[in-house]
Amino acid sequence: MGRKQVLSIPAVRNLAGLAAFLIILLNLFGNYLFGSLKYTAQRSLLKANLEPLNETLGFERIAVVSSGTSWRLHGLVEATEFTNLYIDVPSQPVWTDTEVDEFRGYRVHGRHGELGPGQARCWLGHLNIWRQMLLQKWSTALIMEDDADWDIAIKQQLLRVAPLIQEVTGATDWSSPYGNSWDLLWLGHCGDYIPLQLASFVDETLPGSPMYRENDGRFTEFPHQQRMVHMSVGPICTYAYALTASAASKLYQLSSSGMDKLITTHLREWCQEGFLKCVTVNPELFHHHKQAGEISSEIGVVEGWENRSAVDFTPNIRYSARCSSKKKRPAACQLEFDPV
Repeated sequence: MGRKQVLSIPAVRNLAGLAAFLIILLNLFGNYLFGSLKYTAQRSLLKANLEPLNETLGFERIAVVSSGTSWRLHGLVEATEFTNLYIDVPSQPVWTDTEVDEFRGYRVHGRHGELGPGQARCWLGHLNIWRQMLLQKWSTALIMEDDADWDIAIKQQLLRVAPLIQEVTGATDWSSPYGNSWDLLWLGHCGDYIPLQLASFVDETLPGSPMYRENDGRFTEFPHQQRMVHMSVGPICTYAYALTASAASKLYQLSSSGMDKLITTHLREWCQEGFLKCVTVNPELFHHHKQAGEISSEIGVVEGWENRSAVDFTPNIRYSARCSSKKKRPAACQLEFDPV
């Protein structure tokens, strides 16, 4: 067996000196080093928390579903400029009637074909955005229809909503403003049931009246100026919603070959079935705008529905971005109740 090597006294002294030197360095600079790391982490967290105040509301992109109808898109652009938002408006393909009929299963054996051509074109418009999202590799996107409207305080609203989304979804990563545990955020809709389990805060930017206009024109009394965040129960309408990249991929693969029901019906069912993890903000942050003298729905234009609005109108929004941008001051588009 080999002999064990014994350190000499000078070598031991050198090691002891090195250890003492390292301890001194740690005492002198340790607080700075670890404090700096902690400060960097805090800065990153603060930056994420403030991202709803940026020009894309904390998402990588805001993308608009639009066929280019003048009043809808023109008003949307004015509203985004007034509220300092940046949007992408991907061009839509020109789908032929044959392509639309194939998508909706019209006269296709084994398909129900319940969708009208306008409803199918709506579907294809959303599919086009999901495809763009995947091609451009956006991590998240807020997708809105081109007649959407919102309050001029939308950034401040989402700044307060974001931590509640993290809370109700059980987020484990706070490096992005809305957390990491959701697929779809239903931010713009025309109604959802209010469950017992929710998070909420007093939101003075809501209309002063507690009366909420339902999709069918009925009024329901809501808790006064309470903004609620909860897991989706049964939301309808797709005025504005956010998707993660993984959710967009699932949805595109599932629906690109054709669908038989309205897009809002399928999205709601996929949320209810657990295929998507969905969160609703209630009352909604986005609603569709009706312009005086115009058919309010792009679907209605194709389907031939004559439902022209008598006045400029956006329900459930206090100070409309569209109406405010026209008047260059905070202005309401919903005038059913006083005060707004």
